Amino acid sequence: MREQMTTWLDVLGLLLVAAGAAAGAYRLLGWAALAVAGVVVLAGSLTAARRGGGGEGP
Repeated sequence: MREQMTTWLDVLGLLLVAAGAAAGAYRLLGWAALAVAGVVVLAGSLTAARRGGGGEGP
């Protein structure tokens, strides 16, 4: 249960970082700033996969 809650908090934090990056890039790129958010989420997913954060519990 604790591991699942930690995973959800990590996901929420990653989405907030992605939203912040997209909001910052919006002035320069317009709606294409959504690509910035996608890159942040993709980078976070790849980092978690490399560290072995597959989410499989016992």
